[in-house]
Amino acid sequence: MKKKFFMVVGLGRFGSYIAKTLASMNAEILAIDNNIDTVQEMYKQIPNCVCCDSTNINALKELDLKNIDHALIAIGNNLQASILTVTNLKSLGVNKISVRADQESYKQIYKLLGATDVIIPEEASAISLANKVLSDTMLDYKELGGDYALVNVNVGINVDKTLMKLDLRNQFGVNIVGIQKQGNEDDFYIPRGTDKLDKGDVVVCVGKKSDIKKFDDFLNS
Repeated sequence: MKKKFFMVVGLGRFGSYIAKTLASMNAEILAIDNNIDTVQEMYKQIPNCVCCDSTNINALKELDLKNIDHALIAIGNNLQASILTVTNLKSLGVNKISVRADQESYKQIYKLLGATDVIIPEEASAISLANKVLSDTMLDYKELGGDYALVNVNVGINVDKTLMKLDLRNQFGVNIVGIQKQGNEDDFYIPRGTDKLDKGDVVVCVGKKSDIKKFDDFLNS
């Protein structure tokens, strides 16, 4: 599989976090910002980091973006700069563009300009927090679109049956995609049908939100 090449535009708190996270996963990254001090600081962790004004299409042309698979625009509360950056990247042939928006009303603007994904960090964090506080056993929560979510659920009981016998897809409508034994970050694996769930495990599951809630109730009855 071809290794993806990401571009992160804007290295404030949100952008730098994205860049560092991608780097920790050994992704290829080009990180840019128009502030030289910010760039020099980020260069310590991401060598392919340059000072560039993304609103200037000629400056972007000098970066040779033909290998960029996905650009993530995290400029923040500068609508004009974000709009110009999306427009410039589209005209330079970058097909996949995710852009940060600070207001719901900006989403349609970015979509019309050709952004493939629009993210409102505060909204995503609020949704995650609201769902987590509804259940003390949901440790992490990410909406996947529509009515589906990816959730880390703490296991509050010992489950005697194997996953195969539990038949989770038919019984609860969820799929377990990972298990963290006893909450140990170093002991994570993709489950098999013969595995059992023990109290203190954390399961990563995918499904409809209502179905995940039923599964959470079962694991913590």
